[in-house]
Amino acid sequence: MTIVLWRECWLKPLSNYDIQTDICKYCNQSFEDRDIITSCEFCEIGIMHSQCADDHIFKNHTMEVQRKIELHKDRRLHDFQ
Repeated sequence: MTIVLWRECWLKPLSNYDIQTDICKYCNQSFEDRDIITSCEFCEIGIMHSQCADDHIFKNHTMEVQRKIELHKDRRLHDFQ
């Protein structure tokens, strides 16, 4: 069986002023126009690219991810999911 992790998506137009940074805290690359950004829900590393967040979470928070899988595995999806 494949386990798929559902990340709540949101799109909100922000400026560098709003997020108070112009570089990704994971890869140290500058944010470009219309990059999708997020942060880690398990630590306070800061704002990063969505793909960088995936890499960071799987490298640094495997135990937390496993606990979250166990906590939510029997919950039903909402109709919109």
